[in-house]
Amino acid sequence: MPVRFTSPSLGENTSPQLKKHQWQVDVAYRHLHASQWFVGTEVRESAAPFQQPLYLNIDSFDITANYGISDRIALAFTLPFSRGTHSRFYQDGTRHVVESTGLGDMSVISTFWLRNPARHSNGNLAFGLGVKMPTGDNDVSGAVTLANGTLFNIPADQSIQLGDGGWGVIFQAQGYRSLFQRTSGYFNSWYLLSPRDLTGVNAPYPGTFLSVPDVYSTRFGMAYGLNPKHGVSVSLGTRIDGIPVRDLIGGSNGFRRPGYSLYLEPGMIMNHGRGTYTLSVPLRVHQNFKPSLVDLRLGKSGGGDLADSLILAQYSWRF
Repeated sequence: MPVRFTSPSLGENTSPQLKKHQWQVDVAYRHLHASQWFVGTEVRESAAPFQQPLYLNIDSFDITANYGISDRIALAFTLPFSRGTHSRFYQDGTRHVVESTGLGDMSVISTFWLRNPARHSNGNLAFGLGVKMPTGDNDVSGAVTLANGTLFNIPADQSIQLGDGGWGVIFQAQGYRSLFQRTSGYFNSWYLLSPRDLTGVNAPYPGTFLSVPDVYSTRFGMAYGLNPKHGVSVSLGTRIDGIPVRDLIGGSNGFRRPGYSLYLEPGMIMNHGRGTYTLSVPLRVHQNFKPSLVDLRLGKSGGGDLADSLILAQYSWRF
C-alpha cells in the first residue's frame, strides 16, 4: 500500500483556493500501525515470512509550501519526512527490528481551477499536474545481531523505505459542491505514474529487484458546518488507497505488494484566524492484496500488512 504518502487536507472548506500572491504553509502528520498479514481479502498469517506477521510502525511529516500564482492557479512544493520500523522473523527464528528515518521523495504540483472562484463560490473543479523526485533513500538497511552472534545487514522492508527510487508524474483532480444548507460534497483523487520498472535494490525473493510502482488514492464524501460561527465542521467520507498490479507506462516486473484498501473516513475541521486545523481517522473496512507479476511467476501467494486505522492531522496557515 502507498504508505509513504500522506493525505491531502480534508477538503471540506468551501473556499479552498488561494488568491493571487497568497501563501499557505501546511504541516501534515500521519501515523499507522500494521500487524496482520493479508492475502487477498483475508488474514492469512501462515503465508507471512516464517508464518509470523510483519509489524509496521510509520510516522510521516509533510511540509508543503503553497503559492497562488493567480486566483485560479497555485503551485505546491512538498518536503516529506518519515520514521518507520519493521519487525519480522528471520532465519535464526528470532524477531528483529529495522528502522528508516529521513527525507522522502519531494514533489511539486501545479493546480488549475476551472471556474473563477470570485463568481463560483458554491462549487468548483480543479486539475493538477506535478512531478515526484527520487530524493528519498530507497536502499535503507540496518545491522542486527542474529541469535548465533553473527552481525547481519538487513534491508528495510519496501513499505518503510524513504523513497521508491524513480521519478514520477502526478495527476490530480479535486472539487467541491454546496448541496444544501451547511452541507457540501467533496472529492480528491490523485495518481502517481512511475515509468521506471526496476531499481537495483534486492527484493525479498532471491534474484529479484524492487519495483517502482504506480500509486493512487481517491477520497470523496460530505461535510457539514457544525458551528459556522466558530468555523467548525465535520465530515464523513470514504477513501481508497492502492497500488496496481501493472503500471500504466513502463514495466511491472519487480517486487511490489499490489492491492487496495477501502476506508471509512470521519473527520473534523476548525478554522481559527488564518489557521486551519484538520483531523481524520480513516477506519479500514475492506482490503484486497493481489499477487504481483513476480508472485505469479514464482508461484507465490503475495500479500502484506495493513493498518486497521490511520491518524491524519494537519495545520494550515495562510498569509
